[in-house]
Amino acid sequence: MELINSIEKKIASNYVLQENLEAIHSSLNKVAESEAFRQASDTESVAGIIKSALTKHDKHFGVSWDDPESPQQQPKHEDWFSKLSRKNSGFTRVEVLEGNIGYIDFWGFDHVNEESQGRVAAAMALIQDTSAIIFDLRKNGGGNGFMGGLISGYLFDKPTHLNSIHWKPAGNVTEIWSQEKVQGKKVADTPVYILTSSDTFSAAEAFAYYLKHLDRATIIGEATKGGANPWQYSPLGNGFKIAIPIAKAVNPITKTNWEGTGVKPDIETSREKAFPTAYRLALQAAKISTAHPEHLKEIQQKLQDFDSL
Repeated sequence: MELINSIEKKIASNYVLQENLEAIHSSLNKVAESEAFRQASDTESVAGIIKSALTKHDKHFGVSWDDPESPQQQPKHEDWFSKLSRKNSGFTRVEVLEGNIGYIDFWGFDHVNEESQGRVAAAMALIQDTSAIIFDLRKNGGGNGFMGGLISGYLFDKPTHLNSIHWKPAGNVTEIWSQEKVQGKKVADTPVYILTSSDTFSAAEAFAYYLKHLDRATIIGEATKGGANPWQYSPLGNGFKIAIPIAKAVNPITKTNWEGTGVKPDIETSREKAFPTAYRLALQAAKISTAHPEHLKEIQQKLQDFDSL
């Protein structure tokens, strides 16, 4: 019970959605009284049982354990941002598809720094003269919200208020705006399509949500995972630690967020059909915007390829 009590105190002091405290208290009581919890024979099982109960209330909750006697022990899982930094800030595929459609596939939102800004600039430079852009977020687990502000800087002519983060512990608000100055050319008039799935999470959801409500992008695919609340780890003692959502996103247009519900696509379809659906729409948009005969021929051929499938 000492661990459960410690968790309740941490959540009461730091959790941003205070209205959920009563329900969380009830869930933790059930955990403490459960046979599975009382008979759990190892720390990982204990952490897993508690985490399972908490994530029913908020997907950003997490409980884990590291051996306090082995401070030099390597973590079992690589840190998200360490992996992003090591792997091209999450960018896995950037190309110009037939019909002059830009395509960017990335699996995370890195911290904004000199390296990541260079990587974003390189990706955007490749597709800066395309007739439409597809951002593939179907496998994107999120990360740092300011990366969304950096990428959005290419999509708007002037700074645009994208999101606000309300912090529980400090009681302050952080606003996220599209970055005014970017490396390279802006594409503020280029149609944008965003692919989503039930795995799209956190900062990736924020990116889709605010571009949708600013009428800057068409969202295509599945409803996203539903995590709008930034989190932070806090120690519990004896090697246990808890990830607690300590803030919440508030969209300047909707005055709410996607927590628990996910971002609803403009065009709902399976994750497998999201790409061909977006590609076809992008080609149709390109067909309207271009008068170049060879470009029109290329677009028409690709649309005929779709029709023949």
